[in-house]
Amino acid sequence: MDVKSEVKNIHYGHRKRVKANVCENGFSHLEDHKLLELFLFYSIPQADTNELAHTLLAEFGSLDELFKADIARLKRVKGVGENTAVLITTAGEIFLRASKVKAKPKRKYICSEDYKNLALSILSGERVEKSVIFCFDSAGVLKKTAELCSGDEISTGIDMRKAVQTIMDCGAVKAVIAHNHPTGIAKASAYDVDTTRQLCVMFRKLGVMLADHVIISGDNTAYSMYTDPSYTQMFF
Repeated sequence: MDVKSEVKNIHYGHRKRVKANVCENGFSHLEDHKLLELFLFYSIPQADTNELAHTLLAEFGSLDELFKADIARLKRVKGVGENTAVLITTAGEIFLRASKVKAKPKRKYICSEDYKNLALSILSGERVEKSVIFCFDSAGVLKKTAELCSGDEISTGIDMRKAVQTIMDCGAVKAVIAHNHPTGIAKASAYDVDTTRQLCVMFRKLGVMLADHVIISGDNTAYSMYTDPSYTQMFF
């Protein structure tokens, strides 16, 4: 076997193994050069990126400085072509913008009036009945909004499986369900009550609190089941 064949055999399936390892174990165990090696897979289709990862870290000193570099500076490094330079600078810009968003104070939703206003912002003016879920962290910051179902003018359901999957996917600790009655009043039907009771039980088993179920009428009146004395107790 010649040298080229031996090298090829050593590296055969390497990228697949690296990706599988990350999918199974996450990123925390990866050293910086290994993380960068994986990142470079996406601009360098076939060649070994390990050596270039080491070169880049040696040249710039850290991942932080590397992702601050501009395209011209990056292209002066041997082995860095336009694709790689653009990939790195694009990622750097994404990190920068994301950090600016995090630095801004985020609105907190902590009471039923907040939940009603949030539901109104999504469901007011809708001509068909829709149900949505709002997911929050422990501080009341909105993590995710997802539509659960969409029906006709007079009815829709709530996809409980999708509701559970949504809160699990985003790691929510609190959730609010909302739906609208486009041609009706803002009041809970027997179905709404039964569904809310089931969701409270399901969420509680997952360590998630269902904080409210908001209903929006066709004239944009917002109703909170939590603040209705008839139903408050089911939320605890």
